[in-house]
Amino acid sequence: MVSVDTDLANELSHHDEYFTARELVEYLERHHPVEGPGVPRDLVEAYADELEYDRERFDTSLDDRLTDARSWQPGDRLYRIGGNVSVYPPSWHERLAETRDLADYVDVMLESVKAPDGVEVDRSDLGVSQADLLTAVEIIGEMDRGEAKGLLKNQRLEGSLVLYAFQNPEELVRLPNEERE
Repeated sequence: MVSVDTDLANELSHHDEYFTARELVEYLERHHPVEGPGVPRDLVEAYADELEYDRERFDTSLDDRLTDARSWQPGDRLYRIGGNVSVYPPSWHERLAETRDLADYVDVMLESVKAPDGVEVDRSDLGVSQADLLTAVEIIGEMDRGEAKGLLKNQRLEGSLVLYAFQNPEELVRLPNEERE
C-alpha cells in the first residue's frame, strides 16, 4: 500500500487550480522521493484520491498521455518506466541520471526538437528554457532547484552553456557555437 505525504497533499490542495495528470506526475517526481526514475502509478492515483479529484476524468487523462515510447514524443506525454510513470522518457533517465553536466541535458533535450519538413534549423540557434532545464535536472538528476541554479550559473561562467540574459527566467539555455566533444 502506498502512502501519501499528508503535508505534500495539503500543499497541493492549496493550489488555485486542479492539476492535470501530467502536472501531478511532474509535481510528485519533484517532491515525493521514490526509488528509481518516475513515480509509481498507484502513488499518483493515491494523491488523486486524497485530493478528491474526479477519478474517472483523471484516469482518462493519465491513460491518454501514457506511452511506452523510449524517446521523447510530441505533446504532453507521460512515459512508462517499468511500473512507474515519468514526464521524461526512459532514454533521458538512462543517459542523464549519472551526469551533472547541464550541457548534456541541453544536448539531449534539443534532440527532441524537430524542424518542419524542408526546413533546416541551425542547432546553435536553439535552446531550452531555464525552467524546463532546471525541472529536468531536479527530476532526473535528483537535485534540488537551488543546487541546479548554482550549477547552471557555474557552467555558464565556465562557458559550457550560453545564456545572454541570465537573470531572465525566460531566457533560453544554449550550447556554445563550437562543437562539443
